[in-house]
Amino acid sequence: MKLSQRVTRTITRSLLLPALLLPVLGGTSASANQTAPAKRLNPEQSISFLNDVEPVLTHAGCNSGPCHGSQFGKGGFKLSLAAYDPELDFETIVRAARGRRVCSSDPSGSPILQKPTMQVPHAGGMRLTRGGDGYRVLLQWIRNGMPGPNSTDPVPVAIKPSPERARLRLGGTNQIRVLATFSNGSIRDVTGQTRITSVTETVARVAADGVVSAIGYGDGAIMLRYQGLAAAAHITIPYPATTIPTMPAAKTYIDRMIQARWKELNLSPSPDCSDERFIRRASLDIAGTLPTTEEIAAFAADKHLERDSRLIDRLLSSPSYADYWALKWGDLLRNSRTTTSEKEVWSLRNWLYDAFRQNMGYDTFVSLLLTGSGSSSSYGPANYYRLARTPQDLAEETSQVFLGIRLQCAKCHHHPFEKWSQSDYYRFAACFARVGEKSGKDYGTGSAEHVVVSLHEGEVRHPKTGLVLTAAPLENDRTNITFGIDGADRRSELAAWMTGKQNIEFSKSIVNRYWSYFLGRGIVNPVDDMRVTNPASCPELLEGLARNFIHGGYDLKGLIKQICTSRLYRLSATPTPQNRLDMVFYTHFQPRRMPAEVLADAIDFVTSSAEKYSGLPVGSRAIQLPDPNVVSGFLEAFGRPPRTSASECERTGDPGLAQSLQMLNGELIYRKLSDTSPLSTVSRLATPGIAPEAVVTTLFKLALTRLPRPRELAAGVGAITKAETRRKGVEDLLWALLNSSEFITVQ
Repeated sequence: MKLSQRVTRTITRSLLLPALLLPVLGGTSASANQTAPAKRLNPEQSISFLNDVEPVLTHAGCNSGPCHGSQFGKGGFKLSLAAYDPELDFETIVRAARGRRVCSSDPSGSPILQKPTMQVPHAGGMRLTRGGDGYRVLLQWIRNGMPGPNSTDPVPVAIKPSPERARLRLGGTNQIRVLATFSNGSIRDVTGQTRITSVTETVARVAADGVVSAIGYGDGAIMLRYQGLAAAAHITIPYPATTIPTMPAAKTYIDRMIQARWKELNLSPSPDCSDERFIRRASLDIAGTLPTTEEIAAFAADKHLERDSRLIDRLLSSPSYADYWALKWGDLLRNSRTTTSEKEVWSLRNWLYDAFRQNMGYDTFVSLLLTGSGSSSSYGPANYYRLARTPQDLAEETSQVFLGIRLQCAKCHHHPFEKWSQSDYYRFAACFARVGEKSGKDYGTGSAEHVVVSLHEGEVRHPKTGLVLTAAPLENDRTNITFGIDGADRRSELAAWMTGKQNIEFSKSIVNRYWSYFLGRGIVNPVDDMRVTNPASCPELLEGLARNFIHGGYDLKGLIKQICTSRLYRLSATPTPQNRLDMVFYTHFQPRRMPAEVLADAIDFVTSSAEKYSGLPVGSRAIQLPDPNVVSGFLEAFGRPPRTSASECERTGDPGLAQSLQMLNGELIYRKLSDTSPLSTVSRLATPGIAPEAVVTTLFKLALTRLPRPRELAAGVGAITKAETRRKGVEDLLWALLNSSEFITVQ
């Protein structure tokens, strides 16, 4: 087995270090000062290629993506990205190019030293300083005869920043040191050999030596990378305390946890939103549907202490809830006729609808998808293996959708920002190596339908070593968990491991994803990039949500209700002077544009003019569409995803010129407003017998879920009474409301 494989499969040990004190405001913590400094190099000491030479190259950025770690290297010199393959690097440095990169007879004249110190021209600029620690390590290594990777060398198994958390004033600094634990139990200061970068440069910057400077308010993360290991240090810079933070009464544990973060950051939340705003927000977020005037009146008349909770229950029980979430999960699972047949698309879509209608437990939901077998035309979950075909595609889709892990980078090299190696990638892919497909004709039915089956053979090989890899899960603390031993079904074992109560990462991924749907931003953001170097904005809240989700039996409706009945979800979207700079800690609701399908349905609802979608009966809603292959220029303009990847960012909410044109003078809006059928909103309200004040009030309730303000009422009445015809006045007013930012957004 190659050393690089052995390193990535070493059992991780926790650091047996005392707790580190939180630094005082604006200074360096005592614990940081007490950390043992990096040892100076003894000219006679041995140098390890793995533990000394490779970290120098990584720290200097020589093996980074923009430099010699790129796919084809630079200037004919290629290193493995972030030193994931030490044997290859050793061969490249010492033996490739006829050994011209190092010179044992004149060590200081070696090109590997002269180029990064700019003694000779180097396109990458100066990377090392003559006489510096990194320079002296490489020089001593060459003097020692350039020993290669040694299988007896201790290998790093964990790194930890010291301090792990620091609280600074704006303009303050703090020294971060990096401690590595090795396989022989030793602990070593590797700060000078660690690649240290800032994840949030608007909050904190960091120098190569680990000195952090606080330059903005909020929460920052410092990413540490050493020998294929990654960790993060957290930096908090409180907002200026112009006033004492005020906190509303907490309704749930969610409120208590987020309020603790607000106090830490000197933040105060906005006040609660109005009842009209809340029912509109909840109806759109939960059911993808605007509330009717009757529902608005009923909610206003409900004086029960638990009326918010009762509203949420009603929305969760509605058919629109199941339609809307079947649409959202159709996006994630990439359900599309581009990949499968129309019958298969409807098979999966209908199964998703039934799953959400009956509130299937999320653990069961995922297990059925992962173990899906049988006819994909009649059994929805089997389509999971029709939408992604190869073990590699299935590994990437499964990790991203259900674990929030972007595994794609590890397909070709060690993940640059995480611990995942190529071996981890292909071992996980091996979980799907024994899934096959047959035609109905193989069973004598004469049908051409596709049947997903489990096979008795099928393996995945490492692309570099050619070795067959044993199937294994991700995030198993490097223990020897393997799947498929003695012929067991690998998919069933994977499903059991993934959805098991011990696997809190599974629950963290889904609660974080759902949190983003309702609060506009994940606690870890992006939601499908959960890694140690992309830390949560409120780790305690994420942990609390995940554990409550497990204890609640993986109840998705229960999760939604917990979020939507919190005081946090009811906050106004209007920021205060004290929290206007905050875009991370949920001190005010983040307005966002309606999804394309929800917006199309909202226009139908307000105009009482149903759209006819190809292949569906009149009256079918956009949130009921099975896939993006139903032609609609309006939906395309407003960011309907093509379902070619499992990433949430496929659905875009960014504004654009095409959207403005669709709303201002697009064909769809024109048809809705000019609909002369007696049931259309314009036709009904254009009747002369209805007072202009009543017309304006009705349109505001339909479009904005509220009464018009006095000034708006007067302007609306004027628009109707001064128009060329009554109908023209109603059309113009409704057109203006549909084009308002208040209509098009959830806020």
